Amino acid sequence: MAAPHLVFQQALAELSSCLCRVPPQTQEGCAELLQAAVAWAAPGSEADIEQKVPERAVVLAKASLKLLKAAVAAAGDKGESERATTAEAGQAKDESALSSEEVYCSTCSTSDQSVEGDAPSRTLVTEATDGNVQTGFTDDTQPHPGSSGECPFQGFQRYAAAPLLLLCGAHTQEWPWTSEASRTHTKLLLRSLLKLSGCDTVTDLLRGAPDQQPACRIFNEALELLSPRLCKETWESNPDAKLVFSWMLHQVSRPWLSEFLSRIMPPSLLLSDDYRRENKLLGISCLHHIIKNVPAADLRQFNRALVVYHALRNHLYTTDTAVTEASLSCILDLLPVVQKSPPAIGEYQKEADNPADQIMQLVLTNMEMEHRIDLRRLYARFLPTLQDRLQFRVIRHMKRLMNVIVGYLEVYDGLEETSRLCILETLQGTIKYAWPRIPCRVSLLLKALLKLMYEVTCEPTPVPESVTEALLCRATDCLVLLNQCCKGRVKTALEGILSLCNEPRLVNCIKKVQQSA
Repeated sequence: MAAPHLVFQQALAELSSCLCRVPPQTQEGCAELLQAAVAWAAPGSEADIEQKVPERAVVLAKASLKLLKAAVAAAGDKGESERATTAEAGQAKDESALSSEEVYCSTCSTSDQSVEGDAPSRTLVTEATDGNVQTGFTDDTQPHPGSSGECPFQGFQRYAAAPLLLLCGAHTQEWPWTSEASRTHTKLLLRSLLKLSGCDTVTDLLRGAPDQQPACRIFNEALELLSPRLCKETWESNPDAKLVFSWMLHQVSRPWLSEFLSRIMPPSLLLSDDYRRENKLLGISCLHHIIKNVPAADLRQFNRALVVYHALRNHLYTTDTAVTEASLSCILDLLPVVQKSPPAIGEYQKEADNPADQIMQLVLTNMEMEHRIDLRRLYARFLPTLQDRLQFRVIRHMKRLMNVIVGYLEVYDGLEETSRLCILETLQGTIKYAWPRIPCRVSLLLKALLKLMYEVTCEPTPVPESVTEALLCRATDCLVLLNQCCKGRVKTALEGILSLCNEPRLVNCIKKVQQSA
């Protein structure tokens, strides 16, 4: 069986020949070769690159597997050699009582044996210091102190993990530039890299050992390699860079992510600002992960949070359901970060100065004019959460909010009735938060609720029974809250309804309202 360092050199020569390079002899040269090989196997703007990339990825993955196995085998041989050297050095120390002449003869004898037989891996040396003779062994396979650098296979996993991780991130999933063979070999390479690094997941590999300093060293090195390919001028020519960036970013969470905020924020904003839908969603996903895993104080520094807020708010002017949903979800998590403190007593704060008020106003405006069912459901689903963010400040939007509530309760929304259920939940919150403004609107809300209850009970509809019960239950809760808010006015208005309606479910709902405290 060939020695590990010979296998390593052979794999290194194969990889170098693909790039028309001379095999490197140092760690720095080997690291540079791997980085160039990853760029060589990455998709680009060439016309026929999609046919070449899978083949290149397979070649690089096979060579990398050989390099990994050879490096680990060489490290094992080195450990055994060091243990043997330590044992022989201890034995030589016990025999240090020999005279200098005997030591000299022993040295000469050892040298003669090394010439006649196989070359030994260690040599006995003597050193005279202040009249004392010291003996020991040196490892001939180690570089001399004056050499230019360590052997390439020493510490291979340390400097090869980042570029190999970029290769695996670009080829383990199904993309236009991958094939079945490239995905299979890169998955095998990733498993081998994790196993040899002593990690169970990619997250553990990127974070590093708990006692490792600095933390997330591999993640930092990978970002350095990706940065030139994620610039404004280059990212469109490297379609794999954005995907690898997002894949690695979602593997790192708090508290480690805040250290890299200045390096992960620009690519995320750049992607979210693109005109392509898939790039927008990818960028918003990265921004959402950053918001959830970076402390609020770091996000507020240098007005980063406001920059993200303005970038996300612009997406609410689009009619793309997926982009709007991702943006609203991200904005709701960002609002506590950018939210201004309440004004002091006697001070006035403009509605336009508060981000939550701005989003509420924009959402209500879109809901009033929206006719697409999917967007109506989307806005209605996020409205209760947005209202909880505002709480009593929802009073500022009462006029437009009432128009939206009444308008959405009148429109049938399909079998699931998502919009109506969410609007009823919003109405409950509005009554709780803005109860001083409700008595003047009780007649409007009472008519809308009774009309809804009559429609779902007395008119034939294809709505499932469970959905009908949920609508009646929430509408009844709204009537109970209205009655408590208006000091019994709803009970008085409902007294003549029982004599006009014979629908059992509607009668039961009205009786619950009349029996409420």
